[in-house]
Amino acid sequence: MYNGLEFRHLRYFVAVAEECNFGRAAIRLHLSQPSLSTQIRKLEDCIHATLFRRGRAGAELTPAGRHFLEAAKRLLHMSTLAFQSTSSVHSGINLPLRFGYSPFVNHQLVEDTVRGYRDLVPDGQIEPSSAGSASLIAMVAEGHLEAALVIMPIGDRKLFVHRIRTQRVLVCLRRDDPLARFESLSKNHIEDRLRIAFSRDHHPLCYDEILRKFAKAKIRLTPTDFVSSPTDMQFLVKIGAGFGMMLETVPLDPELTLRSIAGLSIHVKTAFICLPDHQRPVLPLLASRMAKMCADVDEMSGKKRPVRSVGVELPRQLPMFG
Repeated sequence: MYNGLEFRHLRYFVAVAEECNFGRAAIRLHLSQPSLSTQIRKLEDCIHATLFRRGRAGAELTPAGRHFLEAAKRLLHMSTLAFQSTSSVHSGINLPLRFGYSPFVNHQLVEDTVRGYRDLVPDGQIEPSSAGSASLIAMVAEGHLEAALVIMPIGDRKLFVHRIRTQRVLVCLRRDDPLARFESLSKNHIEDRLRIAFSRDHHPLCYDEILRKFAKAKIRLTPTDFVSSPTDMQFLVKIGAGFGMMLETVPLDPELTLRSIAGLSIHVKTAFICLPDHQRPVLPLLASRMAKMCADVDEMSGKKRPVRSVGVELPRQLPMFG
């Protein structure tokens, strides 16, 4: 299956739909007809649908094609707005995107977000910075950042929020620990040894929610070491300070491993947040792209949909697309 959907495929599809003929569309796009046909087949393979009925008279849209045409035009329009909104038309200077990310967000996701922005806005500049989720949420809400990748929940801030990925919170321990032979750890295994946690200052809402879930499962936690990044947490686990809590997709030191907790399933959500005024239409477009990328990765790995998550309640947040 072909998964490399790009904006050029949408432009090719719209051209064929408007011309009702592959030959005329190829001339319009300055492509050869065989090349255009190949790109349309890749698009059809990507979305699992036949878009055209091909015949001697030309190309006729299928019902799926007519439905997809509206979405394709809308996405192309958003792409145009994205370019316009990220450039200063009068001065010709690109405005830098001030972008923040939590150190507990997988750095590969951060890199993919930066790469995705540069793909959507080739001449755009980006100024990344890292901070705790609570600080990032406040900075976006107050206009000091345009967007950020954070751990939910967001609280009562009036922001556009697009959920990117849901991950399990697992116990991190040394591979040579005798308990590593178990697939999951019991309450008795972890109560006295799960001592390393992220600092509450990093994200009070998430920290308190996780502790509530442990308390509800009647697991007593007494964290003694608090860290500001997964790297610090892994270091403390390696030197024997205790067990830590780690998100399942964070790259792990080869001397460490992750285990679930018997009878307790905790999930947290990573979200892309920005202001709700749509000053930069590229941002919701970028968020949608990142969510799709993560969904594809999770589908390929056979990841199951979680049933319980930290930060499910969003009482005052606005949906990303209205």
